Amino acid sequence: MNIVHEIIEAHPETISPLVGISQMRYILNNLYSVKDIPGDVVELACNIGTTALYIRRLLDKLQSDKVYHVYDSFEGLPEPAEVDGDLCKKGDMKREQTEFIESFISADLVCPIIHKGWFAEIPDSEYPDKICFAFFDGDFFSSILDSFCKVYHKMSPGGIILVHDYEGAGLPGVKKACDYFLKDKPERVEDIFWGIAKFVKE
Repeated sequence: MNIVHEIIEAHPETISPLVGISQMRYILNNLYSVKDIPGDVVELACNIGTTALYIRRLLDKLQSDKVYHVYDSFEGLPEPAEVDGDLCKKGDMKREQTEFIESFISADLVCPIIHKGWFAEIPDSEYPDKICFAFFDGDFFSSILDSFCKVYHKMSPGGIILVHDYEGAGLPGVKKACDYFLKDKPERVEDIFWGIAKFVKE
């Protein structure tokens, strides 16, 4: 039994429906694949900690020295642009930072380093100098674009960026932000699994 399968078997249900268990397996398998690539791990938009708990479990199982950082406004979604459609509005998805921390306390896991604020407003110095794995779950065009702007240039060659809701019909701004940012970059979508797009840094 490999490590990812072991974690999923031990924790077959997530704490919210935002990311399903099949998606979680995909996320963890990609994180595992970059375990030997230099750099830390970042998650932009962590909500209550659904994905974060599993990422922490894998890093712990690997006894990894990679530092895990999460970023969230803890104020919900920002103002949507016209390109984002009307499925979600400003303030949706709001969870308190204390709720995120409580998720880790309840699971008896070490909390990642938390950076509170809108992604673009968090200083560059609070993002790792080198990143091997990034998970973007910002839902709106501006959030995904800001995620790329903060993280892309710090990705190690071979590092992986996963973008949630890339094919979400109700969140069209996600794909549009990816396409816009990467239009003059060499990276293209390597894979799409249940709406999660995978990009590998060249």
